[in-house]
Amino acid sequence: VFRFKQWYQRRVRGSRAAVMGSEDRGCCDKCAKTFIMGINIVIILIGGAILAGGVYYQLNDTSYYKELVNHDIFNVPIIMMTIGGLLLLVGISGFIGACAEIMILLKLYMGFLIIIMLVQIIIAVGCVAMKSSVETYATNKTMELIGYYGTDVDEDGLIKATIDAVQENFDCCGVVGPSDWSDNSVYGANSSTPTSCCKTQYRSDSTCGNAVYSTNDKINDSGCKTSLLNWIESNLLYVGIFAGVICLLQILVCGLTCRVTIDIDRQQEAILGIVGDD
Repeated sequence: VFRFKQWYQRRVRGSRAAVMGSEDRGCCDKCAKTFIMGINIVIILIGGAILAGGVYYQLNDTSYYKELVNHDIFNVPIIMMTIGGLLLLVGISGFIGACAEIMILLKLYMGFLIIIMLVQIIIAVGCVAMKSSVETYATNKTMELIGYYGTDVDEDGLIKATIDAVQENFDCCGVVGPSDWSDNSVYGANSSTPTSCCKTQYRSDSTCGNAVYSTNDKINDSGCKTSLLNWIESNLLYVGIFAGVICLLQILVCGLTCRVTIDIDRQQEAILGIVGDD
């Protein structure tokens, strides 16, 4: 009975120490834990959306358009499902680790964050190094899209809708210029262009692109490649700001997670010390 009483007292004191340790935490520690949980809820939602989009894209029949956007090595749906699954894994480990104060999950979460930051650096360097290759690949694939515009290959109209949207929003025609439409079987025969090539003031006329493109002053004479590159260059500042904010946010979350793990570790050591002294 005496030994049982001692054991019971140690258990009660240990439990009280755990509660007191949790209550004694400062406002900063509680805010850090809440912030980590909130960020990971967002990560879980984003990861789930990307994963669902990848699964839908993989299972949905999108005809030739699906084959065009897939690289010889990189398969877009598989990449989406992989990224979505990894984000789900990261978000769940961070949320449960912070909520239940599980050290192994928090350490795993910090490891994921460090790996993600390294991968982002590698991707950024790779994009800069392979800029010309990516530009050439995109140009060739877009020329293929133009060749299948309005034909039986584009069964669901995705190619037509995509090209029309780009040409109308960027006031451009073709990849390099209107002459690119000569490779299309529908418009190449009479050297005409789609209505989406027309200038804004003439676009309401469905016949504005029927004239020969070399003498038609109703269509845009600049190519979409130049227009897109100019748009990207004009928005590089915003892209840089967004990338910087994401990077700082990742560093902040990693630092807060480290703080929470240290706080939990100190609390556990304090509990063990109290129980051990008894």
